[in-house]
Amino acid sequence: MYDSYAEIFAERGLSYHQAMAASPRARDAEFHAVLEPLDMQPSALLCDLPSGGGYLAEFLPSGVGYVGVDPSHDFIDACPPGLKRVQADVTNVPLDNGSVDAIVSLAALHHEPDLAAVFREMRRLLKTGGRAVIADVAANTTPAVFLNGFVDRNNPMGHEGHFLDERLPSLLEGARFVIADDRLIETPWRFDSLQEAGEFCRKLFYMPSLDAAAVADAMEREIGLELTGEKPRVRWMLRRVVCDAI
Repeated sequence: MYDSYAEIFAERGLSYHQAMAASPRARDAEFHAVLEPLDMQPSALLCDLPSGGGYLAEFLPSGVGYVGVDPSHDFIDACPPGLKRVQADVTNVPLDNGSVDAIVSLAALHHEPDLAAVFREMRRLLKTGGRAVIADVAANTTPAVFLNGFVDRNNPMGHEGHFLDERLPSLLEGARFVIADDRLIETPWRFDSLQEAGEFCRKLFYMPSLDAAAVADAMEREIGLELTGEKPRVRWMLRRVVCDAI
């Protein structure tokens, strides 16, 4: 079993990026959801931690600065040209204390074994009064069951996510954050066809032995799909925690 985000995406970052490149609008609801609690001035700097392929950057308001931090070479290479990015572990970022105004962490921390260390590093990077938005799969939700069940069985690397649970508030408070909001939010994934939905999920979660139809069937069975005309929406949801540095 691979134990950390860095180890996992050193192996399957390219497959994840291929999914995002083929269906770049599928997860728009997630990117909008993590930016909605931020009120950033044009001179503000946002840190995307970890950043994947820098997908969040295009959603930022005009003038807001961006720096993406990720340990995966494949993800750093996938970032758009000209985008500021740093290849580093999420618990040891080579940026100055209090150098960023906001931090976003989207759908990645369930692969980190030491959340307390991640939150301490976030707090170090943030200015006092800065805001962090953490959004990830919540324990005991349908996405959690799908990832640690169907994906775990069909990903040759396995999938053992440590999803956000009742311990999260105390970990954030121990890192000198105060929680402003904590809720489950709907972030549906949108596709033009069931084939696209299945292929996206097959590559995103690295299940090379399955075809798109088998993955789409599992998504419909275990997570749920809605059809608008012929266009499916996957009923994805995340726990979004908004917290301020004190």
